[in-house]
Amino acid sequence: MDDVPVYLWPPQLEPMLRPLVLVASAALLFIGCTNDLEINDDYADHTIIYGLLNQRDSVHLVKINKAFLGEGSAYDMALVQDSNEYRNEAISYAKVFRLDASGNAIDSFPLHDTIITDRGSGEFYSPVQKLSYFTTPFVQRIPNIATGSRMYLHQDQTYRLHLRVNGKDITSTCPIVNDFSIDPVDQDTGSTFGSRVNLMNAQGTDYGSYEFNWKSKQDCKRFVVSFRFRYDEVTGTDTVRTSFTQFLGKQVSTNSQVFQDLAVTMGGQLFFSGLSTYIRANPEWTSVNKRIFRGLDFLVSVANDDFHTYLTLTEPISGIIEDRPAYSNIDGALGIWGSRYTKNVVGKRLGGSTLTQLVQGPYTADLHFCSALDAGGAFSCN
Repeated sequence: MDDVPVYLWPPQLEPMLRPLVLVASAALLFIGCTNDLEINDDYADHTIIYGLLNQRDSVHLVKINKAFLGEGSAYDMALVQDSNEYRNEAISYAKVFRLDASGNAIDSFPLHDTIITDRGSGEFYSPVQKLSYFTTPFVQRIPNIATGSRMYLHQDQTYRLHLRVNGKDITSTCPIVNDFSIDPVDQDTGSTFGSRVNLMNAQGTDYGSYEFNWKSKQDCKRFVVSFRFRYDEVTGTDTVRTSFTQFLGKQVSTNSQVFQDLAVTMGGQLFFSGLSTYIRANPEWTSVNKRIFRGLDFLVSVANDDFHTYLTLTEPISGIIEDRPAYSNIDGALGIWGSRYTKNVVGKRLGGSTLTQLVQGPYTADLHFCSALDAGGAFSCN
């Protein structure tokens, strides 16, 4: 019992709770002090499954585990591999099927086992764990994507998981998040005009904001947008390429079957104050030390309806109501069989007054920035 935390009520609640304690104590007298209190029920086989499909991936991982129950510390049992994983003979059938619009299977992919040997330590067993995986062939190439345009899943079809674990059938069906379109101005990173990120007004005298826009597509429910600031840190003859990523905003489509125009906004002052918090000035730097701005990237991650619901019900609680319903979209098991998608815009430049603010502004002037994207300009690193 040493590993089980004990929670006591606040002292101000003691007068209200004392009568309840007395009633409970009296009731225990009728039970008898020789009977043992059985906390655990009989063991039942509960399968836990996590699988997220991404049409950019050719290899898809599925985690198949079991719930465990026993006497003693749950933390100690979690560190035992046999508590979490099925033996090989327990899973007699494991396939993923591609379905057409009528729900008929038109292709199948067997699940195989693989061993991961570099899992980080934590509350569960490590560094070895068993995962299942299946592979899918190249399907198509999506144009106008800066990186990773090869697709390996059919985005207009669904994929069904079918397992048989200890004689029990487990199934779930998942639609694939579609590729979506980013506004051409926000997508374009090569044009000199109209594509730069402007976070100052035209005169450079006050902070402004930049709006990043896109249009949702089928089965796109939750969008999470971050930005990545890339730069080189030059100290003498050493150059270290580095970056940091910051959450920018979240948008949820009201209907994942209807295309919608969505956007998030980046505030100028918050952007520059964030830079000064993440990147520290070094008072010992001389003129040979500098930071070379390499570009601003926008990173968009998308979840389908089921994955969005799962994320919503597992987010940290911020209100006074702590009870949440358990969620699973798998028949015969618990967990999530969902899809996600990622799309990035890489190499955005800063507008003229915004670049001036980066190099000379009050938040970042002591960070020694210049730009690698504006050759021959006033703040070029050349």
